[in-house]
Amino acid sequence: MKLIVTLRQRQSRNRRGGGQERVIKNNALYQKTGETPISLTILKARWRLFGHIIRLAINTPPNVAMTKYFKTEGSKQRGRPKTSIVTTLRRDLKSHNSDHWPTRLHSIKDLDHLRDIAQNRSDWKHQTTSIYRSAQAETSVDVAADGH
Repeated sequence: MKLIVTLRQRQSRNRRGGGQERVIKNNALYQKTGETPISLTILKARWRLFGHIIRLAINTPPNVAMTKYFKTEGSKQRGRPKTSIVTTLRRDLKSHNSDHWPTRLHSIKDLDHLRDIAQNRSDWKHQTTSIYRSAQAETSVDVAADGH
């Protein structure tokens, strides 16, 4: 992810024009170009896709795989833990605090709670927007052109 962010910033600097100041802070670059960090764009897309998946029927392959993930998670593997969509969503949830949203994703019960929330699209959109905004606040990027 860090390589993607770095590449995107380099492209933005090149589009801005090279003859001006040589060093520009990332936040200033985002404000001048009116762009959002690609990590926030990916976060937003990840949660939208996850909402679509958990609104599908339980017997569809993505939901079967998600259920199987939680049933077999207790097995201990050697080495560094693999990065999966669930571990990435957990990281997003850990940085977000909400009373109506589970702050963890560790069991089938937590997954079912998210499925219940996702059935109401407006609630899901509201919650995922708050996750996006908390991530945006962590990166301390204020881009008015984003409109979110």
